Amino acid sequence: MALTKNARTLVASAANTAGSTTRGTIDLNAVQGPSVLTFKITNGGTGPTVQCTAKVMIAHNSTLPTAGAEGTDWKVLFPAVGPGTAASASLARSYTIPAAVMCLEIEFTGNTGQSVTVEAYMSEFTSVS
Repeated sequence: MALTKNARTLVASAANTAGSTTRGTIDLNAVQGPSVLTFKITNGGTGPTVQCTAKVMIAHNSTLPTAGAEGTDWKVLFPAVGPGTAASASLARSYTIPAAVMCLEIEFTGNTGQSVTVEAYMSEFTSVS
């Protein structure tokens, strides 16, 4: 039996500028089992005044909703975490996403004073042959 596995990019490595929010979404309705989400936040040589945090949210929708804050569509799956404000500090996490999740969003937000680098990727499998 062979599995068809896919690497997916939710947020390619990019700067989340001070006061901004970066979001990435993915439709998991066709995924056949659990997926693995990884993400990373890295402060620059001068740390932000307030840390950037990452929050993982899901939507109980059969079609992918527009990226947005927690509310009508998006509900928190994993609460916000961040690396703090120290210069060059970094936080990397991986979470197993259950097969029942229909739509997923990651949100990076909160940093003030300085930009930070953020990224998020996922591994999934979509078929068995």
